[in-house]
Amino acid sequence: MSGSSKLLKKKKGPLSVGWEFTRLLFTLIFNSEKLPAQIDRLDDALTNHCTRKNRTRWVNRINALTRPRFVRRLIEKKLNKNTPLHECVHLTLDVELSHDKIFHKESTFRQKWANWYENHCSEPLKFFIPGSGTFPEFDPKCDSHLVYDYDAVLEVIGEVLQAEESGRQIRALGSGHALTPVAQSDDYLVCTQYLNVTNRPAKEFIKAAYRDGFEVTVNFGNTTAKETHYLFETSGGTKIRHLIEVLEEYGWYLMNQGGSSIQSITGALSTSTHGSGIGLGPIPSMVRSITFVGTGGKAYRVEATDGITDPVLYDGKIPGSDRHIELIQDDETFHAVLVGVGCMGIVVSMILEVQPIFRLYEERRLRNWEDVKEEMMNAPDLYAYLNAHRHFEVLINPYIDTDAELDPKRKCLVTTRDYVKASENHPNARKERNYLSSFISGINISGKLSPWVFNRNPDAIPGMINNSLHRIEDYAERGGGFEDIARKVLDQGLGELKFYGFATEYGVALNRVADAVDLILQVCEEAIPYRHYLAAPFSLRFVKHCPAHLSMMNTGDICMIELVSVRGVTGSYTLLRKLETALIAFGAIPHWGLSVLPWAPEMVEKAFPAFHLWKNYQHKFGGRTFLNPFMEDILTMPPQPTSPS
Repeated sequence: MSGSSKLLKKKKGPLSVGWEFTRLLFTLIFNSEKLPAQIDRLDDALTNHCTRKNRTRWVNRINALTRPRFVRRLIEKKLNKNTPLHECVHLTLDVELSHDKIFHKESTFRQKWANWYENHCSEPLKFFIPGSGTFPEFDPKCDSHLVYDYDAVLEVIGEVLQAEESGRQIRALGSGHALTPVAQSDDYLVCTQYLNVTNRPAKEFIKAAYRDGFEVTVNFGNTTAKETHYLFETSGGTKIRHLIEVLEEYGWYLMNQGGSSIQSITGALSTSTHGSGIGLGPIPSMVRSITFVGTGGKAYRVEATDGITDPVLYDGKIPGSDRHIELIQDDETFHAVLVGVGCMGIVVSMILEVQPIFRLYEERRLRNWEDVKEEMMNAPDLYAYLNAHRHFEVLINPYIDTDAELDPKRKCLVTTRDYVKASENHPNARKERNYLSSFISGINISGKLSPWVFNRNPDAIPGMINNSLHRIEDYAERGGGFEDIARKVLDQGLGELKFYGFATEYGVALNRVADAVDLILQVCEEAIPYRHYLAAPFSLRFVKHCPAHLSMMNTGDICMIELVSVRGVTGSYTLLRKLETALIAFGAIPHWGLSVLPWAPEMVEKAFPAFHLWKNYQHKFGGRTFLNPFMEDILTMPPQPTSPS
């Protein structure tokens, strides 16, 4: 052992995190084969020997250390020695990958938009930025949130009319979180980041039965119960993380959310974004009313047939204008416009069903996938098995780590989450989840370093994934579990690091989950000789049926399978394309925002049985004005052969 290594090993006490991170850098540069063991030591220091305040302090110190260019160049020089050119590390500080891209209203320069993965971009003829909100300095306590933003509605109407008068198409942008070109347009783009003024309890024009809370029946843990829910009105451009901040001011929270809160609420709605829990639907299931501007500059407020708006109280007039917002209460119309993938018009506001803030207790258990698979397949009632907890999801290692043990098994991590009251006694529950991933996500060069680690020795990826699953295992009998308010439990806290991962996702019927997993494992196995690997486990998340025509959950309760890798890992994009080809042939339903292959009309017709109905409503509300090349290709069905006479 070298003198430096001995010195680092001896250092103990309150500075252990700093010393462990220094050892990590030393190992990364000079002794990379011992990197997994050093990561485990850093993980232990962060999780068990460091406060949240000190973690933040260390992140800031590390970022300050690596911010100077000469430091990053020194690290690059060490890491890139004997590294293939296409796998070299370039430690730029990617501010362009931030979820807080800022577009300026009065910019004298041309503005360019790209999605977060940068595989699609737009250099539009015109860039509209309506709304009078603030971004990114959003204030959840701002008094302006209590007033409906009619000025923004009129702005959007004017922009739509301007586009149509010029014969141009127009599309709205959220956070650019889709891998598909669903938001792309080179005509007119509408950035919705300032459409975030209205954020208030929904009471105006609302039926008395819903105005001050209403009772709903829920079924979690196979137990039927009553909950009081509320209605909350939010603007179409509000980011989910900002929406959560405002809801907390009222003591409320979303009924569910995905693993991240960086998307805009309309972007999540328009692609049927979801969380986990067979008793919980996707974002569209939470929406009770939606207001948008369609073709001809016409504004609509659309709800279910027995909607929340009182038609007697509602007049639809826009103050200071001769225009009005037409109220439509019809189930089929509502189901068509809920998941509009940007083609119905520009969403200016919506009313969500929310609930009081709640706490969750989470446990994560490392298991053998074959055991979990057998339990699921042999369960007398699969729905009851999945609904034994409010949330149930599985992370599966695509590979078996053959070096791990004499009789290696495929590992998976089963995560469950359930309601818990603050007064209930969970003495072993941690108030902090395993912190390594969140800590690393705050470091400015971590996204660039991650693919280098995987590319350095791709054949070690199966073991790396197993190690990561081991690190986040956490349950009561093991001395832990994690308990907190729902936001802190459901949001996985990956921050900016999320932008260096990418994923595709597909829905499969509950009775076909095991076969779909077998197919994925087969494709991954066939790619090993090419040394093409997924650099992360893939997930099974179970979601309740949603009647929206273009929701992936339209056909019934469903399992959403998310395949994840890391940007820059050699071969992973190619592997995801192979997996998508196989899964689409299998009959899986692709996610509107998480896909890497071109979409064909026949595939969409098969995946979404109500697509033919949706097209009729799109023609009525959006027409050609709100299409783009991606959607035009899908809507253009090839001529059908005629039968010989």
